[in-house]
Amino acid sequence: MISGRKIWISRLTEAAVFVVFFRTPDGSLAAAAIDATQPGMHREVVAPSGLAGWSWGVLDFHRVPVLPDDVLTGDGMVLLREHFAEYRPLVLATALGAAAAVFDTVVEALGVRQARGEISRLRDSALISVGKAHACLTTALLGATLSARLAELGDSHTERWSAEMKAHGIDAADRIVAELVLLLGASGFRADGQVAKIRRDLTGLQYADGIHDSLYRAAGRQHTTRSTPATLAHDSLHQLPATA
Repeated sequence: MISGRKIWISRLTEAAVFVVFFRTPDGSLAAAAIDATQPGMHREVVAPSGLAGWSWGVLDFHRVPVLPDDVLTGDGMVLLREHFAEYRPLVLATALGAAAAVFDTVVEALGVRQARGEISRLRDSALISVGKAHACLTTALLGATLSARLAELGDSHTERWSAEMKAHGIDAADRIVAELVLLLGASGFRADGQVAKIRRDLTGLQYADGIHDSLYRAAGRQHTTRSTPATLAHDSLHQLPATA
């Protein structure tokens, strides 16, 4: 049986199974997939500022039974790290999709204003913001795609890539939206608008699975403790198989 608390967990009421990491009597880390209907679980739903598409809050365990068949095969820490290596590119792709929606909204709004004659020409600063935003979104998406591919291949550098790209890409998405929203004028700051919701969601994603400084620090540690120095892409990119 296990007892404890996990705070700030998402999909609190929607999940049918919880994957729980816990210390075994011998001190090692193990993982188990526990049925969400098991007795002894208490959920406290908390209303978030963003990411309101699913429930979020606190999950308490009080003498919850762990059956032998529930325990996952493998070292708990390895399973945890593999999970986040695969999870982070998905979080990044979600954030980039939201930022791309704001990009499309801004480009369409600027085109409509020109067509109506409200503005004769777009300022250079607006054109620069749009061009930079597209470049940043595209490169961040490439990073997310590569991270996901490395995770699929089980590459030894997957964890480092996923940490770096998740932190960098979501920071970029948040910055892009903050700059683009200015081109919408006052309409971009409506509390009930889609753009405002996306900005709140991106703020929440900056804290999902750890603050970004911790991810950059973990990646930096891996770079500086390698046995042989190499460029960021050398080992991983040259191991990717060719695809048609």
